[in-house]
Amino acid sequence: MDLDLRKLRYFVAVAEHQHFGRAARALFIAQPVLSRQIRAFEQELGCRLLTRTTRSVELTSAGRQLFDEARTITTVVSAALRRVHEAARGEQRLIVAFSTGLHVSEAIRTFTAS
Repeated sequence: MDLDLRKLRYFVAVAEHQHFGRAARALFIAQPVLSRQIRAFEQELGCRLLTRTTRSVELTSAGRQLFDEARTITTVVSAALRRVHEAARGEQRLIVAFSTGLHVSEAIRTFTAS
């Protein structure tokens, strides 16, 4: 099974807002579309992720597990896409941690020279 990142992001929005209408507004999509996408996502996964009431949405145990995993997945994917775009623009990044007695000036000079 391939994981649809768009549906995963939709699920995260519903889980965070605990309401389809508010999640749809945050995603700039219509609420019925969001509902259909989440229902299709549940069918693809073969399990219920949400318990729906007329006023709110609650995560099932499977939904709680997916929500925990999804936050990590979406963060990793976003960071990877950022790095890809930086590489396409020829950007380089140097992260320097300082510690007592650590001399980094030569490393910084070498990095900025390349």
